[in-house]
Formats: sequence, C-alpha cells, structure tokens
Amino acid sequence: MSQLNKMFQITRVDLSYFFRTKWLVGTLLGLNITDMLVVGIIYKGMMPPAIEGLLNYFQFYAPGVIITGLFFASFDVGRRVHLGLTEGVSQYYLTLPVSLDEVAWAHLLSAGLGGTIYAGLLTMMAAVLVPQLASLSTLVLILFLFVLSMGLSGVAAVLNLFSRTGDRYFVFADGIQTLMVSMSTVAYPISVIGSYLPSPLVTMIQLNPLSQGAEALRVVINGAPSSPVFNLPSLMLTSLVLLGAGVVSYRHVFTKLREVGKI
Repeated sequence: MSQLNKMFQITRVDLSYFFRTKWLVGTLLGLNITDMLVVGIIYKGMMPPAIEGLLNYFQFYAPGVIITGLFFASFDVGRRVHLGLTEGVSQYYLTLPVSLDEVAWAHLLSAGLGGTIYAGLLTMMAAVLVPQLASLSTLVLILFLFVLSMGLSGVAAVLNLFSRTGDRYFVFADGIQTLMVSMSTVAYPISVIGSYLPSPLVTMIQLNPLSQGAEALRVVINGAPSSPVFNLPSLMLTSLVLLGAGVVSYRHVFTKLREVGKI
C-alpha cells in the first residue's frame, strides 16, 4: 500500500466518526437552523432595511450560521485527536508503517472534509429559505471553504500542542471558539462594528477567517462582484497559514508521543 493510501485510510477512519454520530449531527443541524430562524427573523425587524447590500438581516445572518457550523465541525476532529492522545488511539497509529507527516495530514484532511460536509448540509437546508445560495457560485465556493475548514482545524492542532492531558483542551477550545466567533462579522456587519471598536481591532475582525468565509457567502447571496470585507487572497492566505501551524503542531505532538509514549 502506498504512503498516500495509508494516509487516506487514517482519514477514512477518522471521518467515519463523523457519520457514526448522525443523530447528533442531525440535532446540531436542527439547532443551527433554529438559531438562524429565531435570531434572523427577530432581528430582521430591528435592523435597517438594507445591510451591506442585502435585503434583510436574515440574509445577512444565515451565512454567519453556516460558517460557524463549519468552524465547530472542523474543531470536532481536534477534540477526537485529544481523546486519541489520552486513550491510546494515537499511540496505535504511530505503530503503523506511516510517517508523522501522514498522520498529521490525515487528521487535518479529515477535519477539512468534516467541516465542509457539515457546512454543505447546512447550506442546502438554508437554501430553502435563501434561494440565492442554490447556485453554481456556492458550489465553487465550497472548494475554498474546504481549505478554510482545514485551516481552522489547525487552530485545534495548536491547542492540542499546549493543552496536554486533562480538561484543558476543552477549556481552551471553548475560549478560542467564543473569541473567534465574537470577534467576527458572523452576527454584525463591519459598518456597525466600526462604530464601536478602534480601527486596529476592526482590521483584525476583517481578517478573521470566519469573517472572510461569511462575507464570501454574502457576496454569493447579494450577487455583487465584491464586498468591503471579503478578499479571496486574504481568505486563502489566512487559511494556509493556520493549516501550516496545524501541521507543525501535530507533528510536534506526535514526535513527542513516539519518543515518550504519552503527552
């Protein structure tokens, strides 16, 4: 079996956990759609008629929910890696004839696929309420969201590097997830954020990969050629930087695991 096939085998096993929890995934999808409906419809009457070129707040908020779902789904692989490190699954992987790089890339690839699948399901459900999402542009964008999902999983890899054993990973993950979602344009347009926060912080929010992903979907819905926030090179660069950090972090974790036998 080639080295690439071995990596895909680990990816397949890792991703299979995503489908084994189909009832949980279904519940989370239902909660996301409920959040989209409740918040979107309630805020719809409280926001100006046009938000960043969109017709109403519901159309603005729906992409934010989709990208948040992608973020949490890609992070779930980091949780499974953490459990694997403490329960001996990762130690087993390292006894196989695979390199450290292949194990690291397998987990990141699994996270990318898991996040993209979840976001894709959420997008199909949201398209019933926002028909503009059912377009060729959305299908093309999914490819870039796959890279974004892998990049976001790199953040989880960095957390695994510093959390070690115990519940610290979950504490760190909750903190990072809350910070990244809060400091983004998931729920509020950049024009509103700029009215309350200093410009350096606004720039960081614009560069937040969650902001970039949400704004990319809003460009699709609006049918506009550009957005004051979305920038495809910025989205790809940020995602690739986070992905690189994830590869380095997982490689360091697995190197230590191979040498010491535990984290």
